[in-house]
This record gives sequence, structure tokens and C-alpha cells, in this order.
Amino acid sequence: MAGKVERTTELQQHWPNILDAVKQRRRFTWLLLSQNAQLASYDGSTVVLAFINQGAVDNWVSSNSVAVLEETLDALLGIRPTVRQIVDKQLPDSTSSRPLPTTLPVPSLPSQPPMARVGEESAEDGGGMEGALMTVLAQTAHLLHEQGNNQAAALLLDVDDVEIVPGNRFGDWQDAVLIVPPYLVSRFTKEAIDSIQPVFGHVAERHEIEIRSVSAAPALPKVDENWRQALQQRLTQGTASNQAARTRSKSSGAVLGADGFVFDSREEMRVYEALKRQQEVLPADSSVSIFPLPMGRVATGSVWTPDFLVAVAGRIGIIEVDGPHHKGRLAADATRDRHWRNSGIVHIERILVEETSVDSEIDDLVGAFLKRLREYR
Repeated sequence: MAGKVERTTELQQHWPNILDAVKQRRRFTWLLLSQNAQLASYDGSTVVLAFINQGAVDNWVSSNSVAVLEETLDALLGIRPTVRQIVDKQLPDSTSSRPLPTTLPVPSLPSQPPMARVGEESAEDGGGMEGALMTVLAQTAHLLHEQGNNQAAALLLDVDDVEIVPGNRFGDWQDAVLIVPPYLVSRFTKEAIDSIQPVFGHVAERHEIEIRSVSAAPALPKVDENWRQALQQRLTQGTASNQAARTRSKSSGAVLGADGFVFDSREEMRVYEALKRQQEVLPADSSVSIFPLPMGRVATGSVWTPDFLVAVAGRIGIIEVDGPHHKGRLAADATRDRHWRNSGIVHIERILVEETSVDSEIDDLVGAFLKRLREYR
């Protein structure tokens, strides 16, 4: 049987491919791994990552990047080890002398070259408008970080491309469209766009590009000449399930999934894992059933999709994982909850995204939800 040293060496040989695969899933996690960490050891059950400082560790943990690496290792090598992180002060520090804030997930970013004009070509930016737009994107992220708006800066790390569209039918000005994985579009709330737009426009103007507004759009699915056959096969083989709306994102390569389910966010995946942990410790004859993102039609004719439908002890409850976009939807959420209750849903729990960063906290919330559901009279 291979020892710890042999297993570590073998995993190190795969590490470049692992980093490439992580980058395809989430650039934010790839930046953290490639610039702030090294593989320290692997004993067959636990991967230990050595980070350059505690700030990098805090960024890694708070951004749910562990789940991204775990998914990548499972998909690439068929292994599901526990991922642990340590601080190794002997590692070369690639960050600037000023420490990064640790309250929000912002990795250390590489320094940028001086601003280049749109027509200037370089080996780094690829030249032309496309290269200039990616430079604008990078410098906007840096400026937002410098201004203390770490949340908006972190959002831009997951932008795959920037497209320019006419601002009106006469082409008097241009608008920028940030192309992101489909499951991330909802993160670009009005509040987030309002923070990004003036900075992006300012940087673009200094590159002699006039941008009037900024928006976000999902990356288009990858298709080939056999798309009809592929779609027909999916439609006829049962993929048109209650999760059909989510499975459309599979072809874009930006999928969050586990056990055959597709999720809209990493926070939903963490709640799902917490529900599974509860399921594993309960007796088989009194356990829980978990239904992620099922569609349901209520008496008013509305069709909605709760994040989780949970059945335990003959009772049905719902868990909703609420992100920033729910701040302006309190009335709509209350109306929806009332209709669910009128349909026999005995308990509805709303978990804030901010409450999903630590496993123990999620376990407490899910445990309390199940207890209330069992004790409902």
C-alpha cells in the first residue's frame, strides 16, 4: 500500500491538471490556490493545503472554495478526501506588504501593467478591443478592492468575458455585458451593478471606450452540429424532470451538482450536505427525505420552486436559502410562504447566505428546522 509520501508525490503530479479544472469551475478558487497555497500532503483520506498566511486561509474558507476543490478531485480523479488547510510562513508570500482584509472572500491579485490604449497590442492582453476590455475588467476589480468594495471585486473574478452592445438603435453609445456562469447571474443584483458601473465606466473611458451602462448575462451553452439529437435524447430520457430548468446549465460547463442534483448556488449545496449529515445519523426507519429544487403548483395556479422540500415524521417542510436579491422581495416571499402553508407545508425555514459559511452553524440551523418539523402539532 502506498504511503503518505508516495500519495503526495502522485497527487502533486496531477496538481497542474487539477488547477486547470478548478479554473474552469471557478476562477476565484483557482486564484486562491495558484497564488496563495501549495499542496502539503495527501495520505489517501486527507488533503492538506499550506497557505502563505492566515488571511489567505480565511478567504479560502469563507468563499466555500473547499467545495470547489472537492468537486474537482471527485470529477478528475474519482477521490473525495477531506480538505484541511494550514499556514506555512516559510512559503513565499506573493501578496503585497499590506495585508488583505479577511471579512470578505478576496484573494491576493497580481499587479497590473500600466493602462494601454485600445489599439495597442501586447502578448498579455491579446491586443485589440477584446484585450482592452479584459484589462478594463481587471483594473475595475482592483479599484473596487482598493476602495474597500470587496464584494463587488469578488464578483468580477468570476466574469468569463465582456461583450459590447449598442446602447440604442443608433449606436450613439455602448453598453458592457459581463458574461458569467448562469448560476451566478442572480448575484449581480441592482446594488452590485450600481457599485460596479461607475468604476467600470471610469476605467473604460481612460482606455477611450465609452460605456454608458453595465449588466450581467449568462454564458451561452456550448453546442455542436449534433445539438438536435443531443437535446432530443435529453428530452426523451427523463432529463425533463422538475430540475429541467437547472440542467440546462450543464452544457455551459458551469454546473454545481452533487448526487445527480443540480444547484443554483454553493450555499444551497452546503445546506444539502448538512441535510445529508442529518440523514446519515438518523435511524433508517425514522429518517428524512430530501428533495432539492422541486417544482410545485399551488392553488392560485402559480408554479414555484422551493430550494428544498423535506419530509420527516409524516410532515413536510421547506427550506429557502436567501441571498442578497431577497432584500427587496420580503412581501413577495411572505405571499409565497402563505400559499405554501395553505397547501399543507407545515414549516418554512429561511436561511441567509451569510449563515452558510461554517458547517457547524448550518448543522445547528438544519437540526433546529427538523426538530420544529417533527414537533409540529
